Amino acid sequence: MKLITPFTILNQNFHEMDLIREAMNKRRLATERLHEDYRKMYINH
Repeated sequence: MKLITPFTILNQNFHEMDLIREAMNKRRLATERLHEDYRKMYINH
């Protein structure tokens, strides 16, 4: 059985925040890559 203390709850929240922050960074990188691809397409045409 796992002890649930305010610290473990906080720790879990921080972990979730880290996951969300990581996902946001990855999504931003993906959109930047998309924009770069569009720029290349327009330059090539």
